Amino acid sequence: MTDIPKIRLSSITCSDRRMDIVDTNIILDTPINKYEISCNACHFPNIDKTPNPYYIAKGRDFSGIEIMEADLGNLFISNRLKKIFEILFPNQCTYEKTFIDKTEIPTKWWLAIPSHTIISGEVKDNVKRCEKCNQPLHAHPGTQYKFWLDDFEASFDIIKAENWICTDSYDWKKTWIGRDVYLSVRLIFLLKKISAKGIYQNAFSKFKKLTKTEKDWIEQAMETIGGLCQNAKKEITKETIEKFKRFYSITDNGELAPAQFEKKFKISANEIVKNICNIKCETEINIGFESPFIVEPIENWKSTKTKARLIAFAFDDFGNHLLFNPKDKNCPLYLYDHETMLYDLIQESILNLTEK
Repeated sequence: MTDIPKIRLSSITCSDRRMDIVDTNIILDTPINKYEISCNACHFPNIDKTPNPYYIAKGRDFSGIEIMEADLGNLFISNRLKKIFEILFPNQCTYEKTFIDKTEIPTKWWLAIPSHTIISGEVKDNVKRCEKCNQPLHAHPGTQYKFWLDDFEASFDIIKAENWICTDSYDWKKTWIGRDVYLSVRLIFLLKKISAKGIYQNAFSKFKKLTKTEKDWIEQAMETIGGLCQNAKKEITKETIEKFKRFYSITDNGELAPAQFEKKFKISANEIVKNICNIKCETEINIGFESPFIVEPIENWKSTKTKARLIAFAFDDFGNHLLFNPKDKNCPLYLYDHETMLYDLIQESILNLTEK
């Protein structure tokens, strides 16, 4: 009997700015979807019963990414990735359509629910538990777990943790709960190869490089999915630019602000960049987060030192900012998250902000 080859998996991360989690004045990391209660004593939710319909917060239907963590160990994926998953990983996920919060308006995102789970850690014996259901009353992964897995080998490419964690050391209800999701190393690198952005391999993973077997699998996988390797981009039209100008009340078509931009950053301003330069100072850009981003005067704009040079032009009250790539003809929009210190692509073009 031939042994089934083991598949290497790593936990993944993404931006803290999630599509189904919001912060409120009462509790951080509040799920917008309502879960069935499994215990009437501690009010622990039924974490294995996914709400249906499943909602995404208003204003967070990002276009620049194709995969992102969803609540409780699930994933948001694009229609292209759903097709790829169904071809390469049949029966490893079930899929649900998603809708804008409190509406019947469908989004482009699919909720992918992994079919397989693993016990990725064990809570310490001295952690208090509910007397009725025996769930821990808190489960901090750093101080209240006996062990925690970042990597392991298994027989599937997509797996979520059976156990859960919380960031509060005294009461899970103060910050909600989470479950890790694990993807095979070969799948993580395949996503990079086909430019499907949104998630990152855990920085502490010991599986940093591909094996020859994984490299061969990726080449075969790309042959199998064929045209799905390419992600079709929407073309920018004159009508799209005019819609952007109307949306942000851009009436100044002058060259003064673009010239100031070019002088400061030594970058030629294309048509979209010129319009960004002419957005009035203090204009609010609301992308569905806790506070709007405010457009600053050009003298306050900042340039990153990243390989793809980004320009920060709008800032919120929490140290986060919006940036665009002036050398890309579509001017993709990025979010800098001060907590993760990551630059996340959130729109393939800043012009997509008008799509509400």
